Amino acid sequence: MDRPGESQLTWPDDLRRLSRKDFLKGAFVLGVGAALGGGLSACGSSGSQATTTASGAKAVRGGKLTVAYIGGGSSETLNPNAPVADIDDARTLNLYESMFRLDADLNLEYLLAESAEPNADGSQWTIRLRSGVTFHDGSAFGADDVIYTLKRIADPKNAANQQALVSSLVDVPSIKKLDNLTIRLPLKTANVFLPYLFYDDSFSVVKEGWVNSDPPNGTGPFVFQSWKPGQYSVFTRNPDYWQSGLPYLNELQLVSIPDPTARFDALLGGEVDGMESLSYAQATSLRHTSQAVVLQGNGPNSVPIYMAVDLYPFQDVRMRQAMRLIANRPQLVEEAQEGYGQIGNDIAGKGLPGYDAAIAQRVQDIDQAKFLIKQAGHEGMNLTLYSSTVATGMLESATVFATEASQANFTVTVKELAADIYFGPVYLKQNFAQSEWFSQPLVTRWSQSMAPGAEFNETHWSDPQWDTLYAQLIAQPDVGKQRELEYELQQIEWERGGYLDWGFYPTLDGLGHAVRGIEPNKGGPLGGGVYSKTWLAT
Repeated sequence: MDRPGESQLTWPDDLRRLSRKDFLKGAFVLGVGAALGGGLSACGSSGSQATTTASGAKAVRGGKLTVAYIGGGSSETLNPNAPVADIDDARTLNLYESMFRLDADLNLEYLLAESAEPNADGSQWTIRLRSGVTFHDGSAFGADDVIYTLKRIADPKNAANQQALVSSLVDVPSIKKLDNLTIRLPLKTANVFLPYLFYDDSFSVVKEGWVNSDPPNGTGPFVFQSWKPGQYSVFTRNPDYWQSGLPYLNELQLVSIPDPTARFDALLGGEVDGMESLSYAQATSLRHTSQAVVLQGNGPNSVPIYMAVDLYPFQDVRMRQAMRLIANRPQLVEEAQEGYGQIGNDIAGKGLPGYDAAIAQRVQDIDQAKFLIKQAGHEGMNLTLYSSTVATGMLESATVFATEASQANFTVTVKELAADIYFGPVYLKQNFAQSEWFSQPLVTRWSQSMAPGAEFNETHWSDPQWDTLYAQLIAQPDVGKQRELEYELQQIEWERGGYLDWGFYPTLDGLGHAVRGIEPNKGGPLGGGVYSKTWLAT
């Protein structure tokens, strides 16, 4: 019998069976004097063809890899500058490339850039681009494409994820092409961390003149063939990829399966080779069987509860503090995450360089929570907490928290939204909801969630003192002073921020036994979602 809502799906012929069964090793505390041009990892080469992997095993060429993601339903997009769902990111990462990216340990690598050097005060960057790179249509990649992409992102009509960041940071009209492979990037304000803000896949470079209605045309390891939003994407090997010998696969298929049980069934049945986001129970089950392999990425990922600091009732800092005091963090980790991971302290990035472990660990204090709620005039209030199964442990933690809230004579009603629409039209508009964040260097996370112009400002954060300190941080070339500012920023967030970051968890994904070349990644599911080095053992 078909699962509800699946009978209407249309799959490619060989996927129809699925309709039954989804900073730095040390923070970027890198001063301007380190001149990034010599301090980052290089990625790839134009040397001899690779046939042996880093593990020493012979890679088998050919074959088709099928990977199941949660998906984003009808809101899925092919716009590489505006991905939202994880499957959007996976499409973007395999079809396109950015100038920089993070490796599995959150170290910055060059990708389409070969070097990036700031001037003395970090107000201007000179970026040298990689030679010998071509787009999928055969045209050469160069400076004009990067300049066009940055201008495209900055243009509000394109609704790019990083529009606010680029517009506020870069003096876009004054970007200068020095030669076919070199650009000079003038900034409105000094920023010594710029490559860490530009690594995201939403900075993927498109060919000059490309518009959203055009077929995908990137420089990535795979070439677009077809897709149906909310269902599947089909890509083939890029024979002219600049990283010689890669990719190993002939074909890559990404399929959207929102239901976690259906994704798991597809993996166990051999209908997909990998799946995003095992539940904790599924991961534990696999560890006691030989049906598939658990891929565990041990970064401080989280599904925090967020409170909009400008919306009722959380414009009152006492209500934000009360919610944080209601949370029994050990209980949340034990019950919602089945013991995986560790407790959080309402600031992101536990264990990463720059994380302030000296801040006192917040613990449950129901009496103080009651006092603050009464003082704020909200005794007996009923709040709706929006949640979903879009991320492992999200709905479970919302349910546990709602039970804990009842101890404070405060009612929290959990409203579950479907996984394929959760990050859709109402995202960023709720006053009380949950989110999902994979591990990132601290400055990157702040740039995306709290800094002026942040693309995912879920808490509607705007704090003059915090903003001033953040501006000082991104302009500060001295490593020691950077760390002091990071600690001050975290202290403010701990005292009056909008996140209830109760716990951190590892990513847990499932792989078939034939899959090779996908390694644990601190920063996201399925080894980071790039399949250029993935191969299938025979």
